[in-house]
Amino acid sequence: MKLVRRCCPLPYGRSQPFSHDYSESVASDIMQFMDSSAQTEPHVLPANGRLQATKILPANFTLFHTLDLTNRKLIIGMNVTGVLLLFVFGWLFLGMAALLKPQSFLLELQLLLLMIRLPMVLLIILLVVVLHELSHALFFGLFSRERPHIGFNLLYAYATAPGWYFTRRQFVLIGLAPVLLISLAGVLAMLWASAALTAYLILALTVNAAGAIGDYIVVMWVLGQPATILLRDEGTTVSAFKKT
Repeated sequence: MKLVRRCCPLPYGRSQPFSHDYSESVASDIMQFMDSSAQTEPHVLPANGRLQATKILPANFTLFHTLDLTNRKLIIGMNVTGVLLLFVFGWLFLGMAALLKPQSFLLELQLLLLMIRLPMVLLIILLVVVLHELSHALFFGLFSRERPHIGFNLLYAYATAPGWYFTRRQFVLIGLAPVLLISLAGVLAMLWASAALTAYLILALTVNAAGAIGDYIVVMWVLGQPATILLRDEGTTVSAFKKT
């Protein structure tokens, strides 16, 4: 508003010569205003005062913690825990099927036992992996408003939003999205599915929930960090930045 007042200093109905010094002063103010605007960082604090996703790390944020998912001990621990979770989630989803469709549960259980063959298990794992990463990508896209990057190779699949910094709340939702969305959709599908399809659903839901052990580790680590942080997903590592 200072610039506006300087541009209109005269009372209405009066006329005075416009001095050369005054025009230079106004021009100087305009140049300073444009320079300061060009140097201003993109907003990461909207009107409600809450952090939001950004592609440019604010100048007052610095790296203070990193989670390395390639750590050998962590990998061994995740694999062992993942195997145990197969039994936990298998029991959980079997229980849900028995609760939702008690009249056909024994048939579903028999079909499930018949289905546990390597080709079928591999096919279900492939389908689950694709849906799992698409769920991550959906929330990466929702928060960044950009198309996320999804990659597949012989060893693993991944979804990421390169160069983006997310809030703790956003990162937790991104991490838990596959388990929450796929589990909810699968359990609801059990209500209308045939006995054979329900058996497939039980297997797929178990593989998805148990296979998300890496997501659980990341989410627990993120929840242990301060609330006012920004997080960057770098594939095999997650970096946390806090305000200095």
